[in-house]
Amino acid sequence: MSKNEKKRMTTKTIDYYLSLPYPLMITPDDEGFGVAVPDLPGCFTHAETWDDIQPMVREAISLWISVMLEDGKSIPEPTPQPI
Repeated sequence: MSKNEKKRMTTKTIDYYLSLPYPLMITPDDEGFGVAVPDLPGCFTHAETWDDIQPMVREAISLWISVMLEDGKSIPEPTPQPI
């Protein structure tokens, strides 16, 4: 990894990543909704109601990114979605 790549990784904050439009995979189940963030492998959560999805996903993404930043790993940005 080049010095410029490392610098770009360290200058992006959790808030930067939270502002990006990550697509979600929402799966209804008997207890609410399972929610995965396919662009962030292993990032998922569960919400009891539809209204709980956004805050639960925000928390899951924030925690996932925190761990990645602490470990010095790269964080993928959202995959462009067709219109």
